[in-house]
Amino acid sequence: MKIGVISLGCPKNLVDTENVMGLLNLNGAEFTGDIENADVILINTCGFIDAAKEESINTILEVVQLKETDKKKKVIVTGCLVERYKEELEREIPEVDMFIDLKNEFNIPEFIGLKKKNIENPYINRVITTPRHTAYIKISEGCDHTCSFCAIPNIRGKHRSRSIESIVEEAKFLADTGVRELNIVSQDTSFYGVDIYGKPMLWKLIHELEKVEGIDWIRLYYLYPTTVDEDFIKAIRDSEKVVRYFEMPIQHSEDRILKDMMRGYRKRRIEKILEWKEKHIPDAAIRTSVIVGFPTEREEDFIALKEFIRNSEFDWLGVFTYSHEEGTPAYSRFEDVIPEEEKVRRKNEIVEIQEEITESKNRELIGKEVEVLIDGFSQEWETLPVGRTYRSAYEIDGVVYVETTEPLNSGQFVRVKIKDVMDRYDLIGEVV
Repeated sequence: MKIGVISLGCPKNLVDTENVMGLLNLNGAEFTGDIENADVILINTCGFIDAAKEESINTILEVVQLKETDKKKKVIVTGCLVERYKEELEREIPEVDMFIDLKNEFNIPEFIGLKKKNIENPYINRVITTPRHTAYIKISEGCDHTCSFCAIPNIRGKHRSRSIESIVEEAKFLADTGVRELNIVSQDTSFYGVDIYGKPMLWKLIHELEKVEGIDWIRLYYLYPTTVDEDFIKAIRDSEKVVRYFEMPIQHSEDRILKDMMRGYRKRRIEKILEWKEKHIPDAAIRTSVIVGFPTEREEDFIALKEFIRNSEFDWLGVFTYSHEEGTPAYSRFEDVIPEEEKVRRKNEIVEIQEEITESKNRELIGKEVEVLIDGFSQEWETLPVGRTYRSAYEIDGVVYVETTEPLNSGQFVRVKIKDVMDRYDLIGEVV
């Protein structure tokens, strides 16, 4: 049985896809990158916001068209979109052979006719789809926060941590396959362990992960501002393997909007975290994200947000337009009154501000020597190695194009002197 796989959405969704692929692999399936020649096409969807839902539905519709020329071909759809809209999808797209909700993802092998093997820890049989040296590791599922705009708790449920032992076992498996960078993901990483250990245990987990031979970099994603304190920042500073980079979505800067978003903190909390960062790890990079066009966001709120972003000088920033999601508190409390074109205008203005900040920070690196992890080679110049410093996350932030006279391999660390900035986000350097 040849299986073609399409994974949409966030890195957490990709981990789910890789876990299912691992089970399919153990049960005798083969994978093909040629979707048209696959016997079974598995689509793992995203259903978080309107743009993601549209992408998922368009992908499904494109794939089911392949059944017109091959009636035996099966299309299986799973993921967050199915969890939210299974009945509607079954009614509107009957060409799909099976819609599988999240709780049944690990049963997909038997659903498609393979004999299911019982696996004690499915996480240690993953088929890694990222480059061999970098991988995501999901430490928990679900979220206990009640942010008014977010549908994740409805889709993924309450926060559920995995055990430290299970995660360390998976990290050892990944290291044995050649992984050198662990990217820690979840819906709420800094809340890890509270549900099963009675208190936050992220740093206890990290201390255990630091012992895993072969792992050089540990990168933290999806931190929540209420659980990032001064001791947390110091722990990043003192860690031997946690890179000085963390992702912490703030969503907005203004207290009134943060209150309506039900974020559980105010602007002063964000300012304090930035102060702690400058005090203890001034060279750390922060990625954050904001939402523009929330129903109660006035023009003066937006202007204040722009000023906050200018002053804060985040290294990387993602901007999202508000998506009015059914089932969320904001959906029932507010009308989606801001026109889409106005949301896009606000988004573009934030992007322009951040591009200038990012380019400025990149130019400060010219003439400096940095450590670069090689990810692969340029698509445009096939022999030109491409990598990242600790300041950049895989496939999200800017890259470094590395000029060299010696052959370099993916997963290799090299010392590079930065020569120039390209297209604001990327760097050009030469091996020292």
